Amino acid sequence: MKDTRSRAGSSPVTLNPYAAVDWETTDQCLSQFHLHEPRNCIDPESATHDPAGEIADGGDRERPSPGHLIDKYQFAGYSALAVTEHEYYVDGTKHKGEPFFEELDVTSWPWSQWERHGGAGDVIPIQGAELRGTVEGIDERHDIVSLDNDLGHGRGQSLLQVAAEIDERGGVSFLPHPGRYPQPEGLEAYVELFERVDTVLGVEAFNARDRYPGCRDIWDELLVEFGSQRPIWAFANDDYHARPRSPENERFDRSRTVLLLEERSPAGVIDALRAGRSYVQYNGDSIAPAIDSITVNDVRARIASSEATSVQWIGDGEPIATGTTLPLRDVSSTYVRAEASGPGGAVSCTQPLFLS
Repeated sequence: MKDTRSRAGSSPVTLNPYAAVDWETTDQCLSQFHLHEPRNCIDPESATHDPAGEIADGGDRERPSPGHLIDKYQFAGYSALAVTEHEYYVDGTKHKGEPFFEELDVTSWPWSQWERHGGAGDVIPIQGAELRGTVEGIDERHDIVSLDNDLGHGRGQSLLQVAAEIDERGGVSFLPHPGRYPQPEGLEAYVELFERVDTVLGVEAFNARDRYPGCRDIWDELLVEFGSQRPIWAFANDDYHARPRSPENERFDRSRTVLLLEERSPAGVIDALRAGRSYVQYNGDSIAPAIDSITVNDVRARIASSEATSVQWIGDGEPIATGTTLPLRDVSSTYVRAEASGPGGAVSCTQPLFLS
């Protein structure tokens, strides 16, 4: 049973990923880590998908360079990017469901093949891929996004084996759109995965136009399960396939991770992801409010966001308070996290602050 006694005499916060952040000098870096090569032509200087006409995969138009996709996100203000093509999609050809062959074990790398080099002032490049693993009890197969290593195919192995291989190659990973998959056995498979591979950093809390709202329920359940001993960080991504969709389903620049970078480099990006020095945004039909600061002491947590219209605090998956300041000593939750909302359904979510 959870101990709800007062924490007088001791700090209630056991883990604060923002503790070392200098909000006045730290670079807030808009980032995407779940993103696919273009399926048809796009305008790299457009804030929406362009052209608007639907073109199916494998259409007769010349496939554009993924470099145009990189340019498009840089034009929209992004500073870090991983092009994470599906393991079964190579050179514009889909091999979904086909037996593995060696030519599939590739990633969308290096960017130099598209004449994008990630120099000073450019988008920070991160190598990545969207892989698949088999999972009992969760729709048989589950995707996993691999970052900062060269693994290009899961080869039909279990999700646990794929995550372990990413780890052995020095990379990190996270689970995209967990709310997409049926959960007949609860979170058993996830619990084993997070217990055994500590470089699986977290789960996607927002995907595209919030296609799977249940993602946040799964995130909250995992936060309660593990607490501060094994942080589960939130990610948010467009899952953009660079193809046109109806306006209500358009994915470009809808969900994103905001990194708090100490160093503007690939290593700095991975360090921030590992430490949870980030927050996630869903733009909805507007633009999510920026978070100006998150400060914590022995008695309260405070979030500052000049653009937010309201703030709600979540503890153990339930709303527990509103307002920019949360007194901590009467909170009995495993963790708290803040959601700063704006117009049009836009919201920015902090990472969890874990409590004793």
